[in-house]
Amino acid sequence: METKSNQIIGNALLVLGLLVIFIGIYSLYNVFAAKKEAPQVFKYNSEESVDVDAQNNNDIREETVIDKSRLTDPAYVKSIESQQKDATEELIKNQIGNLFKDIIPQEFIIKFLNLSSWSIFIFILIFAGGKISGLGIKLLKN
Repeated sequence: METKSNQIIGNALLVLGLLVIFIGIYSLYNVFAAKKEAPQVFKYNSEESVDVDAQNNNDIREETVIDKSRLTDPAYVKSIESQQKDATEELIKNQIGNLFKDIIPQEFIIKFLNLSSWSIFIFILIFAGGKISGLGIKLLKN
């Protein structure tokens, strides 16, 4: 009696595990064959990034007003040099950031992250299906 129930439960677990594995593989195939979109775990809002870019460009274009009568004061000259250095560094950072945006668009990064997260989830699902099938096989052996 006990072996009969073990065989039924073992077969059910084996079928369930294989079903989970095949559904995961089929779903992964559909995503990578472009028949279906990967779930949107990460999203990209293009309107927010445009506003930030415009704001950064406006901040950089503000010019420092130099008081020529204070140019003999070393502390004033150092503060002007420091401001110009900071503005130059900020300009360079923004230009490098814009270069990276041109080379690797944010839409690509978001799609890559979505595909990666989906793949990781499917591989966990396949691993779990394998464990479930393994339990079914152990029950069938006993």
